[in-house]
Amino acid sequence: MSKARFAMRSLSPPTALLLAVALLTACSTPSSPSPSSTPDTQPLGDVTAAPKECGLLSRQSVERATGLSNFTVEKYMSDDGKLLQSCYIYAKPRTGNAYRLKIRIDDPSQLPLSRLEGSRASRNGVDLPTDAGPGFTFILMESGEKYGTDGWAWAQDGSRMLSVSLSNTPSNRDAQKDVIEFIRQLRPIVLDED
Repeated sequence: MSKARFAMRSLSPPTALLLAVALLTACSTPSSPSPSSTPDTQPLGDVTAAPKECGLLSRQSVERATGLSNFTVEKYMSDDGKLLQSCYIYAKPRTGNAYRLKIRIDDPSQLPLSRLEGSRASRNGVDLPTDAGPGFTFILMESGEKYGTDGWAWAQDGSRMLSVSLSNTPSNRDAQKDVIEFIRQLRPIVLDED
């Protein structure tokens, strides 16, 4: 019997098991990081490109921001059916009211300009960049836990308001950047039009 075989046979079972695990670990290739831990910095692209959800949002931007390829869409129109009031994106199958993306357009705004501007401080909001504002973004919290990001923007005179909310989105995306980009591209269509 060779010395190597004899040495392995003289090891106790727990020691032999530890040695085998150590050898397997040392010989294996390092695993790549899981997809959710690798930051996804891919831009949303043109958020109004076809094909569109709710007649306004590109399917591609919805998929990137929410991490969903299979989703349910609900839209609500004005009483005359001409203007989009809100668009909700839910995971499919839908469970409760847990939307992933919500776009809401208030025309006229439900809040006066003074309250819109004052809400920033009470919500610990961060001002939108100048090309997307006026407005701000803030973190959505429930029971002390962050579950999403919301952004509010309004027409210069405060007559119309746009809100964009992302919740329960992929942890590897920057939801605040996505909210800002939706607002930046939707502003000329829903707030700055005459």
